[in-house]
Amino acid sequence: MKKFIIYIATALSLATIVSCDKYLDVVPDNRVEIDTVDKMAKLIADAYPQASYAGILNYRVDFVSDKGAGYNENSSNTFQFFWRDLLETGSDTPISYWTACYKGIAEVNHALVAGERMGYTPEMDPYIAEAKIIRAYNHFMLATMFSKFYEIGGENDSMGIPYVTEPETVALPQYDRGTVASTYAAIEKDLVEAIDNIGHESIYTVPSYHFTQAAARAFATRFYLYKGDWEKVVEHASKVIPVPTQFVTDKDGYPNVAESDNAAIFAKNNFHPWLTTYANASGSGVIKQLFSASNNPANLLMVITPSRLANRVNSWRYACVSDDVKLSFDNTNNVTGEAWAYRVYSSSSFHYYVPKFESSFVTRTINATTGVYHTAFPLFRVEEVLLNRAEAYAMLGEYDKAIADLNLFCRNRIESYKELTHNITEPKLIEFYQDALNNPEHFMNVYKPMDSENWDEVKKSLILCVIEFRRNEFMWEGLRYFDMIRYSIPVTHTTFLGEKNTLYPGDDRWVLQIPEASVKQGMELNPRTNLLSPEW
Repeated sequence: MKKFIIYIATALSLATIVSCDKYLDVVPDNRVEIDTVDKMAKLIADAYPQASYAGILNYRVDFVSDKGAGYNENSSNTFQFFWRDLLETGSDTPISYWTACYKGIAEVNHALVAGERMGYTPEMDPYIAEAKIIRAYNHFMLATMFSKFYEIGGENDSMGIPYVTEPETVALPQYDRGTVASTYAAIEKDLVEAIDNIGHESIYTVPSYHFTQAAARAFATRFYLYKGDWEKVVEHASKVIPVPTQFVTDKDGYPNVAESDNAAIFAKNNFHPWLTTYANASGSGVIKQLFSASNNPANLLMVITPSRLANRVNSWRYACVSDDVKLSFDNTNNVTGEAWAYRVYSSSSFHYYVPKFESSFVTRTINATTGVYHTAFPLFRVEEVLLNRAEAYAMLGEYDKAIADLNLFCRNRIESYKELTHNITEPKLIEFYQDALNNPEHFMNVYKPMDSENWDEVKKSLILCVIEFRRNEFMWEGLRYFDMIRYSIPVTHTTFLGEKNTLYPGDDRWVLQIPEASVKQGMELNPRTNLLSPEW
């Protein structure tokens, strides 16, 4: 059997795209021979991005406010609130995320080459598939953050991000960013080649820290949702969550998914239990532990990553105040007319949060007093899969199926839920969203995202409902930022002293800046010329 040798990092350069070859000068004791499937698998397992995108994107959206001086401040929080380019390299910074993703990409590329050199065996199949889907995922997240967002039906000929498929063999390789279209094509190629060969959960000690079949399908639903391939969203989502088949009807003849339906049973057993376990928890700390648990069936893919997300989410200067929370969770302000089950905590009149993430402090050495905060974070959850399918059904014009999925969601998120009273119907949707749709300043009327001027009222209302539910469910998990880009939703931030500024759709600042050092590798920085409002 051939041996393949790589060099393991004990330090990381954050200035450029990195690979396993060039973290430190090589010394003999740092050599690891990738000459078994087990070693290849361990290298691949280390390739999930060790950085937080949520810790970057959370402070750029519409549910954060300036609490004023005197609260915890950090440039990773402040710069994002003001949509500024941050050149630092610590936790929760764009450069740290860029570097972590390319580090993971380098590791899977080395693992794949090692596999080739060892000689193919069927035992390698699930690990080769895991490597390719990690490579696809890491590139996908980089593309959504550091390139213009994929435009459904558009040319997508703006700059993408380098899609790296080979280990680096020189100190400063030259990279072409390609286009958004070419980047998405490469992502899809890896995704399609990998997804059917993902291994069974039994091969992993802790399956939720790996791309299992369910996690891979969840990734596919997000990818195809952003790409606008609605049929594939439904296809992959329905391999994770059953499609409802049993219904009951209310007094007006409108259906709801029956409690005995397989999809309803699945959702009850696999959603985060805000109506039951979390509702009865003794405090926020218990909820955080349960929410972040690796054996929680709602968490399809978990990472533990350097991030202050868990221990600072409620106490940063730029975070949630009571009015921000009301935007999402104000009593019965939703289409069902009943209250949300999410538990909101506050440590003062300004520190509001929904408990989700468990934090740990890792010292730099055994006897050190300094270290780095880590956060246990779900990259994919069952709830996202359901809401992605609901959105895809709405886009396909299958309104009954979209509503059935939204009713599945509400059954597990609405207090005192009654299936024949709180069920979502087309008339309820139109009535609830009528004021928004009649508002000439509403984003759908101003920017007409995804050709929405040609949608009927039901479709518009369904889409507004889905993105509202997603905002609520995934608060502090980063997904709101992507929905705001996809649907051209402007965001206005206001300082404590009353100064306002708006990030309008199309503004260059929606796209994060790549590391300036990447210019040395032939890459062009993202433009900063189309600023539709003043810089702060």
